[in-house]
This record gives sequence, structure tokens and C-alpha cells, in this order.
Amino acid sequence: MFEPANSFSDPVAFRTIFFEEAQEHLANVEAILLRMDLDAPQRDDVHAIFRAVHSIKGSAAMLGCSEIAALTHLQENLLDLLRKDERPIAQDDVNAMLQAGDVLRLQVQHRRGLLPQAPDASAVEAWLRERVEQPASDAGPGQHGPVTRSFRVRLGPLVQAIDALELDMMLTGLAGMGAVSNTEIDNRAGGDVRFDVRLQGAAAELRGVLSLLVAPEQIAMEMVDAVQPQAGAAQAAPQRQVARALTASGGLDEFFVDPVEFRRSRARAADPQAAEFAAQEHAPEPAHETTFIRVATAKIDLLVNLVGELVITETMLARTGALAQAGGDGHYAGSSALADLSRHTRKLQEAVLAIRMLPIANVFQRFPRLVHELSARLGKRAELKLSGEATELDRGLIEQISDPLTHLVRNAIDHGLEPPDVRVACGKPPVGTVTLRAAQRGGHIVIEVADDGRGLDRERILQCAAERGMPIAPDAPDAEVFRLVFEAGFSTAERVTELSGRGVGMDVVKRNIRALGGKVDLVSVAAQGTRVTVSVPLTLAIMEAMTIAIGSETYVLPLAGVVESLSVAPGELHTLPGDGETLRVRDEYLPVLHLARLFPPRKPREHAAAIAVIVEAEGAKAALLVDELVGQQQVVVKSLEANFRKVPGLSGATVMGDGAVALILDVGHLVRRSGRERAMPQ
Repeated sequence: MFEPANSFSDPVAFRTIFFEEAQEHLANVEAILLRMDLDAPQRDDVHAIFRAVHSIKGSAAMLGCSEIAALTHLQENLLDLLRKDERPIAQDDVNAMLQAGDVLRLQVQHRRGLLPQAPDASAVEAWLRERVEQPASDAGPGQHGPVTRSFRVRLGPLVQAIDALELDMMLTGLAGMGAVSNTEIDNRAGGDVRFDVRLQGAAAELRGVLSLLVAPEQIAMEMVDAVQPQAGAAQAAPQRQVARALTASGGLDEFFVDPVEFRRSRARAADPQAAEFAAQEHAPEPAHETTFIRVATAKIDLLVNLVGELVITETMLARTGALAQAGGDGHYAGSSALADLSRHTRKLQEAVLAIRMLPIANVFQRFPRLVHELSARLGKRAELKLSGEATELDRGLIEQISDPLTHLVRNAIDHGLEPPDVRVACGKPPVGTVTLRAAQRGGHIVIEVADDGRGLDRERILQCAAERGMPIAPDAPDAEVFRLVFEAGFSTAERVTELSGRGVGMDVVKRNIRALGGKVDLVSVAAQGTRVTVSVPLTLAIMEAMTIAIGSETYVLPLAGVVESLSVAPGELHTLPGDGETLRVRDEYLPVLHLARLFPPRKPREHAAAIAVIVEAEGAKAALLVDELVGQQQVVVKSLEANFRKVPGLSGATVMGDGAVALILDVGHLVRRSGRERAMPQ
């Protein structure tokens, strides 16, 4: 599948780097295209896109990825016209380049071996060629392709003489792109430089080049004419000019290079000794400082696992020290060393976990494209506002939270936002707003997806619930009514489309977020909009926990789900008709779940004092009866499903200080189970 160039001793390493960089370049190009204002495009944006595409093309050609090089070459042709202001950039240009980016991603995935078959690029290649052939802004009737323009240029009066090599570099570069004639050089203070130049480019681009030598106020330009080349010449001329320009600049990426690089390339060609002298002359120049390195995720995961084992060992040593202190004369010689070990271990743990943390911008960057295309497809106008992109969370969460957020954003546009005419009739601006906001709150990351659309239709939800036989009172609170949209198969859509109407989506969102140890809340106001809030743990590797005892067994409760704990006397448990066993906590009756019945211990306690731990999940509470509260600590989470199998009511396992394995309870599952048992007939 892969055809590496023979000059590389380790093509696999180069290929891996290329794949990663290509994905980054494509993501940056897409972000620039989506934010671009077509009425007033920034030249720097077009140049940035060109450089990214050019980089992909060069690396692909060297590594033998001919199909990638061919597609990016067509993009270069189009971008070259746009950056030279041959014609204004149009929406079809943006769409063509977005489509080309999609195909390039698939081509890269195919080269990585992730796709069995290469994508068909013929359609997007034809589209790019069509865009290149669009008439230029100053082209005559029936003319298309690049326009050759003639300019009369005067630089001066000069404040001071121009560096001779830099002037030579500029004239050589212009000659490489076209033709320079009628040159008159009076290169001194008070003198001027005059010449005529004929090239494919706009006045703004030429002025930008000349500004590298003299101040803008010293540049006088006059366009003499603009002539459309013949169709045959239009295809070949740019390639010849590019070849000449690259030769003049020493094979570098840009037509006009840094003067230092130009001097070096000219010196190498003229005199090898001069080249060595030039290199020594500029040796003190500071090198570019590398602020990021690429590390395989497998290495990071291994490091995280090793630190987790170190934390467990530290916990065991601390317990051993405590036992020795209790059994001796009250003094343990190693207590100070253990305290230092604990402190250093915690710092190392935090530092290693920080390596796994990535900004949520890695997820957010895919949504401008989704909003752009989906709103156009639905005939709506939508603006996406992002906030908190720098918020960091665990890499594992980054990968797993993308799909739920994608569905929520799609719902906001499809179900939430009204068409422009409806919004105007309601006194709203025609452009709807979808807001994606992230923030860290304690040990959790909170992500909000909000829209300023029509809001949820309460009456329609109640009607659908009645049709499905779902028990809910007509006067139930909004929160209880709106919670129905998370039920499997529930949909208020009147017809099935390719986007919605099948009742699949919100229940999957809830299930996926719950699997991450998070929760989903929804608030909606009619005619004002809807806000969905997703809360997930900051990391899946370490967790603040409360340890409890059931008989002789130790279990772990995630501290984020614990509200409070209290002692329970035998007479405080009440059995209500239809509600099962309940515990009154202030003015609220909570369902009770005996964990000793759910997880029978090997050695039950005969006269254990009943303790109720009040937990909360998904807006509901329950009272879990346990035998003892052991303590509070950080635990290293181990996957139970990966090492054993999925067990209802359990979300993982950890190793305690005495080396024993403790199971981590799934609070959400327990709260839901208590609700079901409460609804069962007694």
C-alpha cells in the first residue's frame, strides 16, 4: 500500500510524522475557511491555507503518496489565483476546498491502513479545476484563468541606499515570476530605482513584495495593461514560473525568501568558501525553540499506569507505618520519610496526569464545520459561539465525549433553531445562536450546549408520553417532563428525516455520558431556547472516593455522588404503601437500598450500626445503608470490564493500602435501582 521514497532509511518514522502533521494542517485549514469573511477576506488567511496545503503536498510527494500530492496540487492552483487577487474568493471556492479536505483526510486514513479502499477523488478534482477556470475580476468577455498584468514601478526618492543583494534578490524573484525590463538603478540616498514588470499577480501582491525593501510611501506603481493569456499557456506558464522562482530562491517554499537565506543560497552557488563564511557569520542567530514534542500515547498510558502503581505502593507503606506506630511506643522512625514520599508521589502523580490532559478545543474545532453545513442544508442561519476552549480534560474523555456533543449540537440546529423568517416574525434576529461553553468546576468539566431557538414543546412531550403509555402527571414539573426526551425511542418529530425522528439520540447521549461517570441536565424555556449541561470527571484515572464497609468487605463510592451521611436508628425506616422502604431526611422521603442485600458479604456483621449514605445521580437521590464509613482518599481506577467483565452496580475496581481489591460502586445504577424497587408492588 505504501510506497516510500528510497532515500529514507526509516520511511515508517517519516510516514507517521507526516500523517500527524497532515491531520493538523487539514484541521487548521478547515478552521480558517469556516471563519473567513468572504466580503472582506484577510490575505493572511489565504496565505496560511496555501502554506498548509503546500506543506502537505511536499511531504506527500517525497513519501510516494501520489494521490495526495495530486489533489493538493490542484488546491494550490486555486489558492494561487486567490492569493494573487486574480478574482475574489467565492463561497464555491470555500466549499470546494472543504470537500477537498474531507477527501484528503480519507486518503491519509487509507495510507495509514485504516480504510481498505482509497476514496474516489475525481469529483472534487473536477470541482477544483472548474474553480480555477472561473473568470478573473478584470478579464475580458469569454476569458478565464490567470491575468498577466504590466506595471511601471518607481522606488524613491530613497532615504538610503538599498542593500545590493536584497535588491538583486527582489529583481531576480520578479523575473522568475514574469519579466522585468527597462531597469534604471540609481541606488543612493535621494536616488530611485525604476523598472517595468510583467507578471501574473495583482497590484496588492506586488506592493507587498516591494515593501520588503522600502517604506510604502516610497513606492509608486502604475498598471499599464492586463492581458488574458491563451488557454494553452494558462496551464503551463504558472508551472514554469514556479520552477524558475524556486531555482532563484534556492529551492525554498516561497518566491520571496529571507535575505539571509538568499545570501546563503547565492553564496553556495558562487563560492563554497563564501558559503562557509556566511554560515559562520550568522551562527550566533538563535535557533527556533521547540516547545512541543510528539510522544506516542501508548508511552503516556504506560507512564500513567506506573504512577498509579506507585500511588498504591505509597498507600501501602503509609498503612504499614501507621500499624507500626500503633503497635510500638507511639513513634515510628520512618514517618517523616513516608510523609515526604507521600508529598512527592502526589506531585509526580499530578504532573503525569497533566501530560494526558488536552484542551477541549480538540473537540470544539469540529463543530464550526458541522454548524456551517447543517444550517445550510436545513435552510437555517446559525452562528456558533465557543467559550472555554482552553479547558483541559483527560485524553480518554476527549475521545469519548465527541459523539454525544455532536448529537447535542445537531439537535440544537435541527430541533432548536427556527428558520430565519419564523425568527424574524417572533422578533428575533434571523441568525440563530448556538453556544458551546466549557469550564472546570472542582474535579469535573462542565460543558454547555445552548441555543436561542424555540425551546421544548411541553404539551407535545406530554402528548407523546400519553401515546406511548408513559406514566406522568399533566401538572408535573418542567424538569420531570423534559427528562422524558432522554428515554429510549422517545421522539416528538412529526416525520422521520435523515437527521431525526427515529427516537434514537438523546438516550444514547445520556447513556454514554453516564458511562463516563457523568450526568446530563436539561433546561428549556419556550420561545427562548434550550440548554443542555454535561458534567464529566476531570480524569478517568484518579478519583476522590469514600470507602465504606459492608460486613468484612470494603467498597468505594465516588465522592462526587455523595451528598451526606448519617446514622439511622431502627425506627427511622418507614415502609409506605407503594413506595417500599423509605428514610425521611428533613422534609424528603428517600428510597432505601440495603447494600448488604445487594452485595452479600462473606462475613456479615451481626450488630452493625446502620449508616445511611445519601447519594445523588441524574437529579434523584437514594439512601444506601452500609455498616461503616472507613474514610476518604484518592483511588486509582482500574477497569473491571477490561480485566474481568461488566457487573451491574459496579463501575470499576481499585487496590487498597492493604493490597486488597475494592470494588467501585456505580452510583447512577444504584439510584435507578432504588427507584425501580420503590415502584414495585409490595
